[in-house]
Amino acid sequence: AQSMRSTRLRMSQAVRMCEAMRMGPASGAVAALASAALVAELSAGGGAAAILFEGRQALPLLDRLTLYIAALVLPLALATAAWSLRRGRQRQDGKSADAAVSAPCTGTVAGQSRGGSSCSSRPSPVGRRLFPGTSSRWVASSQFGRLARLLSLTEEEASCLEHRVKAIHAALWEDQGCRRSMEARPSSVGATESSGGSSSSSSSSSSFGSGSNGAREPQLHEPIDDYVVARFLLAAKSDQTKATNNLKNYVAWRQVLPGVVSPPDGWLNSAAILLPFEDRYGRPVVVIRARFLSSGDSDLFEQGFCATLDAVIGHLLSRRARGDALENNPLDQYIVWIDTSGAGMRNFSLPFVKTMQRLATMRYAERVAKMYVLFPGVFVRGLWRTVKGMLLERTQKNIQMVAEGEVSLVLRDLLGPGAQDLLPPELGGVARPWPSPEEALTLEDKAGTLAANAWRLLGAAPSWDVALQPQDPASAISGLAPEGRAAARSRGARNGLCTKCWDWLAHLLQMRV
Repeated sequence: AQSMRSTRLRMSQAVRMCEAMRMGPASGAVAALASAALVAELSAGGGAAAILFEGRQALPLLDRLTLYIAALVLPLALATAAWSLRRGRQRQDGKSADAAVSAPCTGTVAGQSRGGSSCSSRPSPVGRRLFPGTSSRWVASSQFGRLARLLSLTEEEASCLEHRVKAIHAALWEDQGCRRSMEARPSSVGATESSGGSSSSSSSSSSFGSGSNGAREPQLHEPIDDYVVARFLLAAKSDQTKATNNLKNYVAWRQVLPGVVSPPDGWLNSAAILLPFEDRYGRPVVVIRARFLSSGDSDLFEQGFCATLDAVIGHLLSRRARGDALENNPLDQYIVWIDTSGAGMRNFSLPFVKTMQRLATMRYAERVAKMYVLFPGVFVRGLWRTVKGMLLERTQKNIQMVAEGEVSLVLRDLLGPGAQDLLPPELGGVARPWPSPEEALTLEDKAGTLAANAWRLLGAAPSWDVALQPQDPASAISGLAPEGRAAARSRGARNGLCTKCWDWLAHLLQMRV
């Protein structure tokens, strides 16, 4: 029994190895690698191997040597093939990315050509990665004081907020590239205020965002309104010039993509970051499971992180498009839970921290309302002291360490009534546990329900995503990505599935799986 448990562990490690190589393994390749580990286990097991075979006698010495050689050669051959395939894909992706970046952005916003993306080499099934059409929110002069309080500005910064916001809008409107995908700020905002302290205007001197029937059309990014400009101004430490440049670069970045960032399969297969639900204030909750992070590909991390934040933006914009005022979340922010249980130095990457800081300043300015670090141990607290100096003072105040004994209480208070039905057992709830990377099959498992629904709405969901029925494992397998199919088949015995590879293993062991 102990030998078989070790074998199953090695088989799951083999699957993860193939996924990490991005080789998109077919079931036969994964089974071959898994069987090599199994053969090595059996050939080295001695007495354990004898129990598994009829007659309870160990294999002859010559057969054991043959199996040893096979166990060494098969993984080496597969690793070489995976490396060659990965290099070929990298060259192809690099050519596609260079072509996308160098291609000019032409055409109108609503009818723009959907070419290759520097952040996503795989086209979405819909072919349009766009945000829901929503109206811009303009702040009346009498409400800039409220906006300053929401941003926690000093008295000096608050006194200049209205002037700087209007000046940045004027500078953006003079830029021909920005003008194609934004509205001009009205010279005066009506006295009738919305519940959020702003006036939502659907008419302006610009024709952007309005179809022939007056309905809002999908857009490349969120409306560049007073709230967005104020967030970028805050991220730039009230530096008007820096905020203007960051906004221009942001709009240009969206135009080159064009639109929403699609999640890469490598990011999804890690299942490290989930977007499962909102808190009681209407803020999406981003859960970072640090133990599943690996300090590897920085480009993959950046693309995956941008895709997750685009899912946050898309979800909030879709709510506003349906008429939800989001009174408790006027800045369209989200909160972060960092689950550090089981994490170590191997899961920490300083380049990842710098990437998140850069994105929070230049692309997703002031989107994070609060960060909660769960289960911080000695290592995490020491790491926090190291990273703390790299963050803005305002950001430091928004990070809260939550000890193990307080996790359930703090999270329930954030989620409000019904929290117990949302939280998994490890966080003090009774909901279904969040799947590990090896167990995650569907898009919901890999990224969370809110993220999966948002990507489908935005046209950014991966091409393998289908609506899966849990009671039908066979149809679920057929709709998965190659990596997901391989992982699912590695658990074939548990799911009641059978493949030729498993039959071959069963024949090898002279027993039924």
